[in-house]
Amino acid sequence: MCDCGIFSSSLQYVTPAHGGWGVVRVGMLAPESYQLFVCPFACGRHGALGAIKHGLKDRISYFYIDQSDIISGYDDLILEGVDELLGQLDKRPRVLFVFVSCLDDLIGTDCDAVEQELGRRNPDIQFRLAHMNPITMGSDEPPQVGIQKRIYSLLAKQPRQDNGINTIGNLVAVADGCELHKMLKLEGGQVLRHISEYSGFDEWQDMARSSGNIVLMPSGVRAARDMQERCGIPYIFLPVSYDLEVIAGQYLSIHEFINSRVCAAYDFSSDIAGAQAAIESALKRIGDFPIFIDDSAVICPFGLAKALNKYGFCVRRVFVQEVIPADREAFEWVRANMPDTEVIQPQHYDTVNFDRRFEKSLAIGFNAAYISGSRHIVNAVADEGMFGYYGVKELMHMMEAAMDTAADLCALIEDYGMVV
Repeated sequence: MCDCGIFSSSLQYVTPAHGGWGVVRVGMLAPESYQLFVCPFACGRHGALGAIKHGLKDRISYFYIDQSDIISGYDDLILEGVDELLGQLDKRPRVLFVFVSCLDDLIGTDCDAVEQELGRRNPDIQFRLAHMNPITMGSDEPPQVGIQKRIYSLLAKQPRQDNGINTIGNLVAVADGCELHKMLKLEGGQVLRHISEYSGFDEWQDMARSSGNIVLMPSGVRAARDMQERCGIPYIFLPVSYDLEVIAGQYLSIHEFINSRVCAAYDFSSDIAGAQAAIESALKRIGDFPIFIDDSAVICPFGLAKALNKYGFCVRRVFVQEVIPADREAFEWVRANMPDTEVIQPQHYDTVNFDRRFEKSLAIGFNAAYISGSRHIVNAVADEGMFGYYGVKELMHMMEAAMDTAADLCALIEDYGMVV
């Protein structure tokens, strides 16, 4: 594997294909919630445009602060701004997220005290102060982790649990066609729950009655850990994989997690056969055509690179900013077994040279496509809807379909709602 001196921390370049789920869109998953951003006006551009693109502009407002506010502090201004906002809204929200920007890490607003005072003034609303601070990306609580932690802190401990199972961390529900739904139903009647399926705050509390959490993305682990401590709901971390062997182990872990006292009842034979057939079909179509993978499409890009290599595909590049712990083992495997695979840090400042063009390629992810100028693009983002053998079949179908057309990357970015 050629790593080309990557994984350096320096000045970063961000492509127009970078983005996806920012804290605004993630926070909007909380039913009957509203957002107020307290920040200098330039800091609001990206979130505001994203809210417009995703039809969420009616659930967000901005309270702009100037230099004098920054110098003197703005704890009281937040209280006044919230009072003004609530007085203008047609309907009072059940939840109000108040975001402060990265400069607040230097100012030191007493967020706990502000949150407590807001709750005292408005006992019918739950308040959560949150941070939009990209400078904490390398910390133990970056924005994506922090917002999920605050969202799920809104779930209150229930007097009794039912047979529900939540998926946590994933921003889109596991697709209805996934065999996970059938397995849970057969092995105990469990229903699979996800936050996106609820429009009402009270109904959403059903997730606090569930008997277990399956965490599909690393950003949800902290939230699940807090739910275990607060609500008594145990969790298991199973990041999405496209490796048939790993998937088999994950389903065994799920069985033991939900019903370890009885033998497994669900037969995966047809699901495995379907995944294998999809792999064979895609391999026949794609052959040794160069494949690029990036970490905007899948959470564990090295895991996918390893799986595709085992299936016989030609993975030439992996675009990844850093190796996450869940992908570390696969990274070491790729480094030892795929010497011709190039690893590129997409946000490295050298990217602006655009000297890595490779038009005749199949890119899995928008960043890889933009940097390489790939002709064929798999329209995949953050493993959305994927899990298990279903995920393998869907990815193979998407790869095959991408080979049949020359993609319009600008249109794909626009359709997804990314903001440059």
